[in-house]
Amino acid sequence: MSGAEPPARPARVIGEGLSSHRNSLNFLRLVLASVVVVSHAAGLAHFHRVEGIVNGTSPAELALYGFFAISGYLIAQSAMRTRPLGYLWRRCLRIFPGLIACLVVTAFGIGLVAWWWTSKPGCGLGCYLSAPDSPFSYVAKNSLLANPYWNQATIAGLPHFGLFPDSWTWNASIWTLFYEFLCYLLILGLSIAGMLRHRLAALASLAVVWAAVITITCTHRLSVQFNFLHFSVWESLLRFTLIFLTGTVLYVYRDKVPDSGWLALGSTIALVIGIILPTGGRFPTFQFTPIDLFLPFVAYPVLWLGLHLPFRRVGATNDYSYGIYIYGWPLTQLLIMWHVRRFGWFVFVPASVGITLPFAMASWWLVERRALRLKSLDLRRSRATTSEEHHHGQGSDQH
Repeated sequence: MSGAEPPARPARVIGEGLSSHRNSLNFLRLVLASVVVVSHAAGLAHFHRVEGIVNGTSPAELALYGFFAISGYLIAQSAMRTRPLGYLWRRCLRIFPGLIACLVVTAFGIGLVAWWWTSKPGCGLGCYLSAPDSPFSYVAKNSLLANPYWNQATIAGLPHFGLFPDSWTWNASIWTLFYEFLCYLLILGLSIAGMLRHRLAALASLAVVWAAVITITCTHRLSVQFNFLHFSVWESLLRFTLIFLTGTVLYVYRDKVPDSGWLALGSTIALVIGIILPTGGRFPTFQFTPIDLFLPFVAYPVLWLGLHLPFRRVGATNDYSYGIYIYGWPLTQLLIMWHVRRFGWFVFVPASVGITLPFAMASWWLVERRALRLKSLDLRRSRATTSEEHHHGQGSDQH
C-alpha cells in the first residue's frame, strides 16, 4: 500500500561498530596501560597509597578490569573465527615473546644497572650472576607467566630500595598474565565444546561464575577462605574470569545488545555503587568485596567508549599498550633507586611514563610485531582472518 510507512530501522547494536577495526579499543588499551603505570608509580614512590583511594580500589585495578573486559570480547571473536591450533598459536605469539624479552631486559639490563648502582665494593658482576636468585633463574622462573607456583621476584637481592615491602619485586605487573592466559584456555575450551555458538550456554557459564562470586562474597565462612592466604589462585581466577566472560557474552550477543549511552551510564553507576559500598574491613585484590558483585558492569561502558571515542587511528597499526604494561613497573623501580621521587609527584610520575614509552615502542617494533608475523605458520588455516591481530594479553594489577 502506498500509504504504508516504511519499516522502522532496527536499533544499532554494539556488534556493528566493534566488528571492524573502526573503533577506539586500541586507544583505550593504551590509556588503560598508562593508568596502570601512573597508579603504580604513585604507589611505589609512596606519594599516596593508591590502593586505598576508594575502599581499597585503585585506578590500576580498575584499568586492569577494563583490560580483561576488552580481552573477553576480542578473544571470543578470535576463538570463533580461528581453528583451535591457530588460536592457541596466535595467543602464545602475542603474550610470550614480549614477556620473555622484558624478563631478559630486566635481568641483564635494568637489574644489572641497579646492581652496579647499589652493590658494595669487592663484589662485582660475578656476585650478581651467581646469586641464588640469579638473573638466569629470574628469566627461567618467570617465563611461564610468573605463575603462582614458580616465580621469582628479586635478582641478587634487588630491589630492596622500595618504601614498603610490597615494592620489593622487579615486576609486580606480570602476575596477571597467568590469569589472562587461563582465560584464553577457558575460551578455547568453550569454543571447542561449541558453547560460544550456543548463546544460552555462554550466558549460563557467566551466570555460574557470577553466582559463585556472589555466594563466596556474601557467605562469611567462604569469604574468609577465598583470600590472599587461602585459595588465592581461585580467588583471582574467579574475579578475572567473571569480567572476561562478561566481555565474551557481549560478543556472543553482539547483534542483540543495543548501542546505548543510557545503558553505559547505568552500568557505570552500578559499578560506582559497588566501589563505594562498605567493605567490612576486607581489602580488594586480597579478598572478595562488594565491588566483585558488580564486576560484570565494567564491560559494557568500556566497549561503549571503544565504539564512540574518536581515536580510531591511535594504536590501530602499532600497539604499544602491552609494552607499557610490562615495562612500567621495573623502570619505575629504577627511578626510585635514582631518587627521582624527591622532585615530587609532578616530575616522578610523568618521568615513569616517559621512560616506559621508548621501551614499549622497542618491544613492539623489535619483538612483538616480528613475532606476530609468525602467525602464518599455523598448521591449519583459519576459517577467517581475525580482526584483532594486534590484541595483547594484559595483563593487565596489575596492580
